[in-house]
Amino acid sequence: MATSEQEELISIGELSKMTGITTHTLRMWEKRYGNPKAHRLPSGHRRYPKKDIPRLRAIVKALDSGYRASKVVTGTLEQLHSLMGLQPFTGASSTLGVSEDENLLLQNRITKSWIHYVNVYDDDHLLHSFHSEWGKSGGLKFILDYVVPFLENIGNAWEEKELTIAHEHFATECLVGFISEKWRQMNVRKNGPKILITTLPGEPYSLGSLMCAVVTSVTNSKALYLGTDMPLDEIIKATKKYNPQVVVISISHSMSTEFSEDCLFKLRGEIDKKTKVVTGGMGSPCNIPNVIPISDFKKYYDFLVTIAE
Repeated sequence: MATSEQEELISIGELSKMTGITTHTLRMWEKRYGNPKAHRLPSGHRRYPKKDIPRLRAIVKALDSGYRASKVVTGTLEQLHSLMGLQPFTGASSTLGVSEDENLLLQNRITKSWIHYVNVYDDDHLLHSFHSEWGKSGGLKFILDYVVPFLENIGNAWEEKELTIAHEHFATECLVGFISEKWRQMNVRKNGPKILITTLPGEPYSLGSLMCAVVTSVTNSKALYLGTDMPLDEIIKATKKYNPQVVVISISHSMSTEFSEDCLFKLRGEIDKKTKVVTGGMGSPCNIPNVIPISDFKKYYDFLVTIAE
């Protein structure tokens, strides 16, 4: 091996420091998946190519987002970027070899099984399926392809009197508990734009803001989650103290439009004009100056990717 080629190789300890992956994990991946692949020097020492560092860092991000090692360790940098949405996200990008129709049928089958588990109050199977689909799809697709249609089906079933309010509350509590843990796991070690996420005072629902936290944590942004029913003065104080790039307010259908508008006018007038204010949810007003209404989580994700560029 030429000297110039050797200079492009590093020890496993150096690779560990530069990627945040322990030496034990690197060795285990190499043994189990054949990646990362070591080169043997004439001296017998094992060295790893520097050019693999970006790919390994992308693997760390994918694992933080909920992907399994078996799904991502052997992926190319381009495939990993596509999975994580670092390239323009498309619904089928992470389901290689599966047609759009087949993917939709799979999603429908899974969400129908979730409805069944809700109907019989089977939280064990419901949560197990949450974990399974998160592991296969990652946080973003879990929200877009599974949680959103699941909640729509819950609402439709309630209107048709196929499910009760108790069923709806059961489903919501299972989801809240699950994604509360997941987004916090993804949010660690983030150093991108700060995104403050909360609700207005009197807001009883937390699921919308938690789904925002998941989508935020899929990106490089750092979520600052204040929770629900937050006094407006406290939102203003937190914004001034932590200086987030964006303040996100989740507003459900239960909130008075007049009250929401009054709060948003006050918030917008009290905080730095450079701080963007974004609203989402069925109760979100669409006519507040310098407040950005975003209608769905895909558009919210695209917005976050744009501000991070």
